Amino acid sequence: MPPTSSTVNLSRRAAVLIAPFAGGALASAIAFLLLRDSFPDRVPTHFSLDGTPDRFSSSAVALGQYMLVFAIEAIGTLAAGWSAKSALTSLRSLCVFACGLATATAYLFSAGMWTASGSEDSLMTFSLIQLPLAIVVGAAVGAAAWYLSRSRA
Repeated sequence: MPPTSSTVNLSRRAAVLIAPFAGGALASAIAFLLLRDSFPDRVPTHFSLDGTPDRFSSSAVALGQYMLVFAIEAIGTLAAGWSAKSALTSLRSLCVFACGLATATAYLFSAGMWTASGSEDSLMTFSLIQLPLAIVVGAAVGAAAWYLSRSRA
């Protein structure tokens, strides 16, 4: 049985919404592979408000947690995409949101891994300037995605 236009439309919508998170997960995995040899025994997976790590995992578990965050973000964005009433407008807006969110998440994970590389648990701190930088970088990528989607429409 050949796919119907509504099936193709749903498949296209899902692919467009998942792609930014797949890209973010890939970028984070590459950063992980490049930095893993310089990680301490325990990799920080959560930081307190003052920038000190307060939760640690093995490097393999940390990578799994990073990928799980991207999967949760993708599922949430897919759920919003399927429940939206206006297909084209919502797909464009959600794609822009997904691009920005995936970029900001990948940035934060990469900054956390960079912080962990070559340092000991007791000396590690995560600069809080990374949070607004992640938002700015995510917003810039989202704005670029919005501009590109407008020029193609």
